[in-house]
Amino acid sequence: MDPRATYAAMPGVAALGDLPEAWHWATAPGFDSAAALYADGERAFQAYALDSYDEGLAVALLSFARAHSAELTTDAPLAVAEGFSHPGYAFDAVAAAAPPLHRLYPDDAAMNDAVRAVIPVYRCEVAGDESLQDAEHRYSRGTGIRGTRWGRPPSPYLKFRFRGDTGAVQPKRGFAGTKLLVTRLSKDQDDLFVEFENYRHEVYTVTRGDTLTLTGPDGAATPAGLEELLDAVKAALYGPNAGDADFPG
Repeated sequence: MDPRATYAAMPGVAALGDLPEAWHWATAPGFDSAAALYADGERAFQAYALDSYDEGLAVALLSFARAHSAELTTDAPLAVAEGFSHPGYAFDAVAAAAPPLHRLYPDDAAMNDAVRAVIPVYRCEVAGDESLQDAEHRYSRGTGIRGTRWGRPPSPYLKFRFRGDTGAVQPKRGFAGTKLLVTRLSKDQDDLFVEFENYRHEVYTVTRGDTLTLTGPDGAATPAGLEELLDAVKAALYGPNAGDADFPG
């Protein structure tokens, strides 16, 4: 198995800027892929963009991945390396999907195993220790990272559970988008209970007694009005990416 031969055979393939041993091709207008070999020449990082491809970002992404290959090539289904940046974008990390997660080459097991799929990410989007099931959700679902959209705002890692309108509390936290979380937090419900988890696996709870109360992972309980509460929730979910958040987008 030779990744060079695989990439050289892609329809319309061309060199990726001035990055050595790197390629770009498009399977259709707006469906762009780019790849670069590891230093060993036997494995590759591959990226994909949907209606948002930027050659400069592709070069920066794959160059960073190559320089951080040890961090991005681990047993984790979704590994993460911090410190990425590129002018015009607010991404501050890169995530790499392992072969069982990306399945880019389902009919070529050797090639599939040789590739890590990389995406530019915001740090708040990836825990880095996801199970394969959780990584699948973050990588593939609509409420996940949306890594093929290179012009996107952050989609923070968010698991939560709540007391429903029937009075029953969900038994465990599940992934969801921020809009649903804000909808539940905004309900005028006397027995309100919402519990959510961020990318650091910090768990917060929101309850309503005489007022709304946010209890943090350190056990400290802080009374708050709704606007103040939402500001605190935003900070907890987005961390260093709060300034780029489209909350509750």
